[in-house]
Amino acid sequence: MKLRVTLVTAALAAAALVGTVLPAHSPNAAADPPPAGNVVGTKPYNLYAHGFLSPQTVGYRATDHGPVRPIAGTPATGIGTWPKTATPDGRFLLVGAGAPLALQSYAIDRAGRLHLRQSVPLSDIPVGLEFTPDSKVFYLTQGAVNSRIQAYRLGSDGRFSKIGPAKSLGKFTDGLSTLAIAPNAKSLYVGTYHLGQLLRYDILPNGSLGPLRQRISTGGAGPIFPVITPNGRHIYIPNETANTVASFNILGNGTLVHTGQAPMPTGLFPHVPAITPDGRHLYVPNLMSTYISAFAINANGTLRALANAPSADGPIGPMPESVSLSPSGKALWSLGQNMANGGFCVLQRFWVMPNGTLKRDRSVEINTGTMNSDGKIITMAPGY
Repeated sequence: MKLRVTLVTAALAAAALVGTVLPAHSPNAAADPPPAGNVVGTKPYNLYAHGFLSPQTVGYRATDHGPVRPIAGTPATGIGTWPKTATPDGRFLLVGAGAPLALQSYAIDRAGRLHLRQSVPLSDIPVGLEFTPDSKVFYLTQGAVNSRIQAYRLGSDGRFSKIGPAKSLGKFTDGLSTLAIAPNAKSLYVGTYHLGQLLRYDILPNGSLGPLRQRISTGGAGPIFPVITPNGRHIYIPNETANTVASFNILGNGTLVHTGQAPMPTGLFPHVPAITPDGRHLYVPNLMSTYISAFAINANGTLRALANAPSADGPIGPMPESVSLSPSGKALWSLGQNMANGGFCVLQRFWVMPNGTLKRDRSVEINTGTMNSDGKIITMAPGY
Protein backbone atom coordinates (compact mmCIF):
# COMPACT_ATOMS: atom_id res chain seq x y z
CA MET A 1 0.00 0.00 0.00
CA LYS A 2 3.07 2.21 -0.40
CA LEU A 3 3.22 3.01 3.33
CA ARG A 4 0.61 5.71 2.89
CA VAL A 5 -0.41 5.97 6.54
CA THR A 6 3.22 6.06 7.69
CA LEU A 7 3.90 8.98 5.37
CA VAL A 8 0.89 10.85 6.67
CA THR A 9 2.02 10.35 10.26
CA ALA A 10 5.45 11.74 9.44
CA ALA A 11 3.89 14.69 7.65
CA LEU A 12 1.64 15.47 10.60
CA ALA A 13 4.62 15.58 12.92
CA ALA A 14 6.44 18.03 10.63
CA ALA A 15 3.57 20.39 9.87
CA ALA A 16 3.02 24.03 10.73
CA LEU A 17 -0.40 25.69 10.87
CA VAL A 18 -1.82 27.28 7.75
CA GLY A 19 -3.13 30.83 8.26
CA THR A 20 -6.73 31.76 7.67
CA VAL A 21 -6.49 35.50 7.01
CA LEU A 22 -8.60 36.39 4.02
CA PRO A 23 -6.92 38.69 1.49
CA ALA A 24 -8.64 41.71 -0.01
CA HIS A 25 -8.15 40.70 -3.66
CA SER A 26 -11.27 39.97 -5.66
CA PRO A 27 -11.30 36.70 -7.65
CA ASN A 28 -13.06 38.61 -10.45
CA ALA A 29 -10.80 41.66 -10.47
CA ALA A 30 -10.40 42.67 -14.09
CA ALA A 31 -7.44 44.86 -13.09
CA ASP A 32 -5.34 41.89 -12.01
CA PRO A 33 -2.32 41.89 -14.36
CA PRO A 34 -1.44 38.89 -16.53
CA PRO A 35 1.69 36.85 -15.69
CA ALA A 36 5.02 38.12 -17.00
CA GLY A 37 5.68 37.34 -20.66
CA ASN A 38 3.30 36.57 -23.48
CA VAL A 39 1.17 33.45 -23.54
CA VAL A 40 0.47 32.38 -27.08
CA GLY A 41 -1.73 29.76 -28.68
CA THR A 42 -5.10 28.73 -27.32
CA LYS A 43 -6.86 30.39 -24.40
CA PRO A 44 -4.62 30.21 -21.31
CA TYR A 45 -5.48 27.89 -18.44
CA ASN A 46 -3.93 27.29 -15.05
CA LEU A 47 -2.06 24.29 -13.67
CA TYR A 48 -1.50 23.78 -9.94
CA ALA A 49 1.12 21.36 -8.66
CA HIS A 50 2.04 20.12 -5.22
CA GLY A 51 4.01 17.26 -3.72
CA PHE A 52 2.82 14.96 -0.97
CA LEU A 53 5.79 15.93 1.22
CA SER A 54 6.01 19.61 0.24
CA PRO A 55 3.91 22.33 1.90
CA GLN A 56 3.45 24.66 -1.09
CA THR A 57 1.23 24.69 -4.16
CA VAL A 58 2.92 25.99 -7.32
CA GLY A 59 0.97 27.48 -10.21
CA TYR A 60 1.67 27.70 -13.95
CA ARG A 61 -0.07 29.53 -16.77
CA ALA A 62 -0.12 27.41 -19.91
CA THR A 63 -1.63 26.74 -23.32
CA ASP A 64 -1.63 23.65 -25.52
CA HIS A 65 1.45 24.71 -27.51
CA GLY A 66 2.78 27.96 -26.03
CA PRO A 67 5.33 28.58 -23.28
CA VAL A 68 4.68 27.74 -19.64
CA ARG A 69 4.82 30.71 -17.25
CA PRO A 70 5.01 30.52 -13.45
CA ILE A 71 2.16 32.16 -11.55
CA ALA A 72 3.15 34.49 -8.74
CA GLY A 73 2.81 33.15 -5.22
CA THR A 74 3.24 29.69 -3.68
CA PRO A 75 0.72 29.41 -0.84
CA ALA A 76 1.48 26.96 1.96
CA THR A 77 -1.39 24.53 1.53
CA GLY A 78 -0.04 21.84 3.88
CA ILE A 79 1.95 18.60 3.90
CA GLY A 80 0.60 15.10 3.37
CA THR A 81 -1.98 16.32 0.86
CA TRP A 82 -3.73 13.80 -1.38
CA PRO A 83 -6.77 15.65 -2.76
CA LYS A 84 -6.78 18.93 -4.66
CA THR A 85 -9.34 19.95 -7.28
CA ALA A 86 -10.65 23.03 -9.06
CA THR A 87 -14.21 24.02 -9.75
CA PRO A 88 -15.18 23.18 -13.35
CA ASP A 89 -15.64 26.90 -14.03
CA GLY A 90 -12.02 27.56 -13.01
CA ARG A 91 -12.78 30.12 -10.30
CA PHE A 92 -11.84 28.23 -7.12
CA LEU A 93 -9.32 25.65 -5.94
CA LEU A 94 -10.05 23.29 -3.02
CA VAL A 95 -7.24 21.57 -1.09
CA GLY A 96 -7.56 18.85 1.55
CA ALA A 97 -4.37 18.94 3.64
CA GLY A 98 -3.02 16.14 5.81
CA ALA A 99 -0.89 18.35 8.04
CA PRO A 100 -2.37 20.46 9.40
CA LEU A 101 -5.62 18.56 8.92
CA ALA A 102 -7.63 21.20 7.07
CA LEU A 103 -9.92 21.85 4.14
CA GLN A 104 -9.05 25.06 2.31
CA SER A 105 -10.67 27.04 -0.49
CA TYR A 106 -8.81 29.52 -2.70
CA ALA A 107 -10.18 32.00 -5.19
CA ILE A 108 -8.37 31.92 -8.56
CA ASP A 109 -7.99 35.40 -10.02
CA ARG A 110 -7.78 36.16 -13.75
CA ALA A 111 -3.99 35.78 -13.66
CA GLY A 112 -4.24 32.39 -11.96
CA ARG A 113 -3.07 33.57 -8.54
CA LEU A 114 -4.55 31.93 -5.45
CA HIS A 115 -6.25 33.85 -2.63
CA LEU A 116 -7.29 32.02 0.53
CA ARG A 117 -11.02 32.26 1.21
CA GLN A 118 -11.56 29.73 3.99
CA SER A 119 -9.68 27.12 6.03
CA VAL A 120 -11.43 24.78 8.45
CA PRO A 121 -9.98 21.94 10.55
CA LEU A 122 -10.71 18.32 9.70
CA SER A 123 -10.92 15.36 12.05
CA ASP A 124 -9.27 12.77 9.80
CA ILE A 125 -7.06 12.43 6.72
CA PRO A 126 -8.70 13.85 3.54
CA VAL A 127 -8.43 11.48 0.58
CA GLY A 128 -10.99 12.15 -2.18
CA LEU A 129 -12.39 15.51 -3.32
CA GLU A 130 -14.61 16.16 -6.36
CA PHE A 131 -17.08 18.77 -7.63
CA THR A 132 -20.41 18.45 -9.38
CA PRO A 133 -20.34 19.88 -12.94
CA ASP A 134 -22.09 23.09 -11.88
CA SER A 135 -19.25 23.96 -9.44
CA LYS A 136 -21.74 24.38 -6.58
CA VAL A 137 -21.45 21.13 -4.61
CA PHE A 138 -18.47 18.96 -3.70
CA TYR A 139 -17.79 15.79 -1.75
CA LEU A 140 -14.86 14.94 0.53
CA THR A 141 -13.86 11.50 1.77
CA GLN A 142 -11.77 11.11 4.91
CA GLY A 143 -9.98 8.23 6.58
CA ALA A 144 -7.39 5.56 5.85
CA VAL A 145 -9.96 3.21 7.41
CA ASN A 146 -13.58 3.65 8.50
CA SER A 147 -14.00 6.13 5.65
CA ARG A 148 -16.83 8.63 5.46
CA ILE A 149 -18.14 11.18 2.95
CA GLN A 150 -19.16 14.76 3.65
CA ALA A 151 -21.16 16.82 1.17
CA TYR A 152 -20.53 20.59 0.98
CA ARG A 153 -22.04 23.56 -0.82
CA LEU A 154 -19.67 26.20 -2.24
CA GLY A 155 -20.86 29.79 -2.29
CA SER A 156 -20.09 32.42 -4.90
CA ASP A 157 -17.60 33.97 -2.46
CA GLY A 158 -15.57 30.76 -2.24
CA ARG A 159 -16.71 29.83 1.25
CA PHE A 160 -18.25 26.42 1.86
CA SER A 161 -20.73 24.84 4.28
CA LYS A 162 -21.74 21.28 5.08
CA ILE A 163 -24.81 19.66 3.60
CA GLY A 164 -26.09 17.41 6.36
CA PRO A 165 -23.96 15.01 8.43
CA ALA A 166 -21.09 12.88 7.13
CA LYS A 167 -22.02 9.47 5.79
CA SER A 168 -20.04 6.34 6.72
CA LEU A 169 -19.17 3.98 3.87
CA GLY A 170 -20.32 1.19 6.17
CA LYS A 171 -17.30 -0.98 6.96
CA PHE A 172 -14.22 -0.37 9.06
CA THR A 173 -12.05 -1.61 6.19
CA ASP A 174 -13.53 0.97 3.81
CA GLY A 175 -10.75 3.50 3.46
CA LEU A 176 -8.43 5.55 1.24
CA SER A 177 -11.57 6.23 -0.78
CA THR A 178 -11.52 8.31 -3.96
CA LEU A 179 -14.44 9.71 -5.94
CA ALA A 180 -16.05 10.26 -9.32
CA ILE A 181 -19.33 12.09 -9.99
CA ALA A 182 -21.65 11.30 -12.90
CA PRO A 183 -21.95 14.13 -15.46
CA ASN A 184 -25.67 14.37 -14.70
CA ALA A 185 -24.81 14.80 -10.98
CA LYS A 186 -27.22 12.01 -10.00
CA SER A 187 -24.69 9.38 -8.87
CA LEU A 188 -21.49 9.35 -6.81
CA TYR A 189 -18.98 6.53 -7.22
CA VAL A 190 -16.39 5.64 -4.58
CA GLY A 191 -13.35 3.41 -4.92
CA THR A 192 -12.68 1.73 -1.58
CA TYR A 193 -9.00 0.81 -1.58
CA HIS A 194 -8.66 -1.98 0.97
CA LEU A 195 -11.72 -3.95 -0.16
CA GLY A 196 -11.11 -3.73 -3.93
CA GLN A 197 -14.61 -2.41 -4.61
CA LEU A 198 -16.45 0.38 -6.36
CA LEU A 199 -19.48 1.80 -4.51
CA ARG A 200 -22.46 3.76 -5.83
CA TYR A 201 -24.63 6.36 -4.10
CA ASP A 202 -27.54 8.44 -5.37
CA ILE A 203 -27.07 12.21 -5.18
CA LEU A 204 -30.28 13.80 -3.91
CA PRO A 205 -31.63 17.13 -5.26
CA ASN A 206 -30.26 19.08 -2.26
CA GLY A 207 -26.76 17.62 -2.80
CA SER A 208 -26.87 15.15 0.08
CA LEU A 209 -26.29 11.45 -0.50
CA GLY A 210 -28.87 8.70 -0.44
CA PRO A 211 -28.19 5.21 0.89
CA LEU A 212 -25.50 2.94 -0.53
CA ARG A 213 -26.91 1.35 -3.69
CA GLN A 214 -24.18 -0.97 -4.87
CA ARG A 215 -20.83 -2.62 -4.12
CA ILE A 216 -19.01 -4.21 -7.02
CA SER A 217 -15.54 -5.77 -7.25
CA THR A 218 -12.95 -4.02 -9.41
CA GLY A 219 -11.20 -7.33 -10.09
CA GLY A 220 -7.94 -6.14 -8.55
CA ALA A 221 -6.28 -4.78 -5.44
CA GLY A 222 -6.10 -1.11 -4.49
CA PRO A 223 -8.71 0.62 -6.70
CA ILE A 224 -8.08 4.34 -6.75
CA PHE A 225 -9.07 7.53 -8.64
CA PRO A 226 -12.07 6.49 -10.79
CA VAL A 227 -12.89 8.52 -13.91
CA ILE A 228 -16.08 8.70 -15.99
CA THR A 229 -16.53 9.37 -19.70
CA PRO A 230 -18.19 12.73 -20.51
CA ASN A 231 -21.33 10.97 -21.76
CA GLY A 232 -21.68 9.22 -18.39
CA ARG A 233 -21.80 5.72 -19.88
CA HIS A 234 -18.48 4.24 -18.73
CA ILE A 235 -16.26 4.38 -15.66
CA TYR A 236 -12.65 3.26 -15.29
CA ILE A 237 -10.59 2.76 -12.15
CA PRO A 238 -6.92 1.80 -11.79
CA ASN A 239 -6.15 -1.10 -9.48
CA GLU A 240 -2.99 0.37 -8.01
CA THR A 241 -1.33 -2.71 -6.52
CA ALA A 242 -2.62 -5.09 -9.21
CA ASN A 243 -1.18 -2.92 -12.03
CA THR A 244 -4.42 -2.97 -14.03
CA VAL A 245 -7.34 -0.72 -14.94
CA ALA A 246 -10.91 -2.01 -14.62
CA SER A 247 -13.82 -0.99 -16.86
CA PHE A 248 -17.54 -0.72 -16.16
CA ASN A 249 -20.64 0.40 -18.01
CA ILE A 250 -23.14 2.72 -16.32
CA LEU A 251 -26.83 2.08 -16.89
CA GLY A 252 -29.41 4.84 -17.14
CA ASN A 253 -30.21 4.67 -13.42
CA GLY A 254 -26.53 4.80 -12.45
CA THR A 255 -26.09 1.07 -11.87
CA LEU A 256 -22.60 -0.32 -12.54
CA VAL A 257 -22.16 -3.35 -14.78
CA HIS A 258 -18.89 -5.03 -15.70
CA THR A 259 -18.03 -4.61 -19.38
CA GLY A 260 -17.02 -8.27 -19.47
CA GLN A 261 -13.40 -7.39 -20.16
CA ALA A 262 -10.78 -8.47 -17.63
CA PRO A 263 -8.85 -5.53 -16.12
CA MET A 264 -6.28 -4.32 -18.63
CA PRO A 265 -2.56 -4.32 -17.76
CA THR A 266 -0.87 -0.98 -17.06
CA GLY A 267 2.56 -0.06 -15.74
CA LEU A 268 3.54 -0.31 -12.08
CA PHE A 269 1.26 1.47 -9.59
CA PRO A 270 -1.24 3.12 -11.98
CA HIS A 271 -2.58 6.35 -10.54
CA VAL A 272 -4.59 9.49 -11.39
CA PRO A 273 -5.99 8.97 -14.96
CA ALA A 274 -7.73 11.24 -17.44
CA ILE A 275 -10.27 10.82 -20.27
CA THR A 276 -10.36 13.03 -23.37
CA PRO A 277 -13.36 15.39 -23.69
CA ASP A 278 -14.67 13.35 -26.64
CA GLY A 279 -14.65 10.20 -24.49
CA ARG A 280 -12.52 8.25 -26.95
CA HIS A 281 -9.26 7.81 -25.04
CA LEU A 282 -8.06 7.02 -21.52
CA TYR A 283 -4.59 7.81 -20.16
CA VAL A 284 -3.22 6.13 -17.04
CA PRO A 285 0.06 7.35 -15.52
CA ASN A 286 2.23 4.87 -13.66
CA LEU A 287 3.88 5.93 -10.43
CA MET A 288 6.68 3.37 -10.67
CA SER A 289 7.11 3.15 -14.46
CA THR A 290 8.51 5.73 -16.85
CA TYR A 291 5.53 5.83 -19.19
CA ILE A 292 1.85 6.63 -19.46
CA SER A 293 -0.46 3.78 -20.49
CA ALA A 294 -2.80 4.81 -23.31
CA PHE A 295 -6.10 3.18 -24.29
CA ALA A 296 -8.82 3.62 -26.89
CA ILE A 297 -12.33 3.42 -25.43
CA ASN A 298 -14.61 1.19 -27.48
CA ALA A 299 -18.34 1.86 -27.87
CA ASN A 300 -19.17 -1.01 -25.50
CA GLY A 301 -16.88 0.38 -22.80
CA THR A 302 -14.04 -2.06 -23.25
CA LEU A 303 -10.50 -0.80 -23.73
CA ARG A 304 -7.95 -1.30 -26.49
CA ALA A 305 -4.33 -0.76 -25.58
CA LEU A 306 -2.39 1.85 -27.57
CA ALA A 307 1.33 2.46 -27.58
CA ASN A 308 2.73 3.55 -24.22
CA ALA A 309 3.99 7.14 -23.99
CA PRO A 310 7.54 7.29 -22.56
CA SER A 311 8.08 10.06 -20.01
CA ALA A 312 11.84 9.56 -19.60
CA ASP A 313 14.95 8.56 -21.48
CA GLY A 314 16.36 6.66 -18.50
CA PRO A 315 15.01 4.11 -15.99
CA ILE A 316 14.46 6.35 -12.94
CA GLY A 317 12.31 9.19 -14.08
CA PRO A 318 10.35 11.26 -14.43
CA MET A 319 7.75 8.69 -13.39
CA PRO A 320 4.25 10.05 -14.17
CA GLU A 321 1.83 9.84 -11.23
CA SER A 322 -0.99 12.27 -12.01
CA VAL A 323 -2.28 13.55 -15.37
CA SER A 324 -4.78 16.18 -16.45
CA LEU A 325 -6.05 17.17 -19.89
CA SER A 326 -6.30 20.74 -21.16
CA PRO A 327 -9.83 22.08 -21.85
CA SER A 328 -9.41 21.33 -25.58
CA GLY A 329 -8.25 17.78 -24.89
CA LYS A 330 -5.25 18.34 -27.18
CA ALA A 331 -2.59 18.51 -24.45
CA LEU A 332 -2.02 16.11 -21.58
CA TRP A 333 -0.12 17.41 -18.55
CA SER A 334 1.76 14.99 -16.33
CA LEU A 335 3.40 15.40 -12.94
CA GLY A 336 5.62 12.79 -11.34
CA GLN A 337 8.78 12.46 -9.34
CA ASN A 338 12.20 12.11 -10.90
CA MET A 339 14.62 10.05 -8.83
CA ALA A 340 17.43 11.37 -11.01
CA ASN A 341 16.95 14.83 -9.46
CA GLY A 342 16.45 13.67 -5.87
CA GLY A 343 12.73 12.94 -6.05
CA PHE A 344 11.42 16.37 -7.03
CA CYS A 345 8.24 16.42 -9.12
CA VAL A 346 8.57 17.28 -12.81
CA LEU A 347 5.84 18.81 -14.98
CA GLN A 348 5.65 17.55 -18.57
CA ARG A 349 3.40 18.17 -21.59
CA PHE A 350 2.27 15.56 -24.09
CA TRP A 351 0.30 16.24 -27.24
CA VAL A 352 -2.71 14.04 -28.02
CA MET A 353 -2.43 12.69 -31.55
CA PRO A 354 -5.52 12.06 -33.75
CA ASN A 355 -5.17 8.29 -33.20
CA GLY A 356 -5.05 8.72 -29.41
CA THR A 357 -1.36 8.14 -28.92
CA LEU A 358 0.72 10.70 -27.04
CA LYS A 359 3.73 12.64 -28.25
CA ARG A 360 6.06 14.00 -25.59
CA ASP A 361 6.90 17.69 -25.81
CA ARG A 362 10.59 17.61 -24.90
CA SER A 363 10.71 21.39 -24.52
CA VAL A 364 8.62 21.19 -21.32
CA GLU A 365 10.27 19.43 -18.38
CA ILE A 366 9.87 21.71 -15.36
CA ASN A 367 11.18 20.95 -11.89
CA THR A 368 8.32 22.27 -9.75
CA GLY A 369 10.34 22.24 -6.52
CA THR A 370 7.72 20.00 -4.91
CA MET A 371 8.61 16.55 -3.61
CA ASN A 372 7.02 13.09 -3.59
CA SER A 373 4.27 12.21 -6.03
CA ASP A 374 1.28 10.60 -4.36
CA GLY A 375 -2.29 11.77 -4.80
CA LYS A 376 -4.00 14.20 -7.11
CA ILE A 377 -0.90 16.38 -7.36
CA ILE A 378 -1.70 18.19 -10.60
CA THR A 379 -4.93 20.13 -11.15
CA MET A 380 -6.06 21.94 -14.28
CA ALA A 381 -8.35 24.98 -13.90
CA PRO A 382 -9.75 26.50 -17.12
CA GLY A 383 -9.16 30.20 -17.69
CA TYR A 384 -12.08 32.61 -17.46
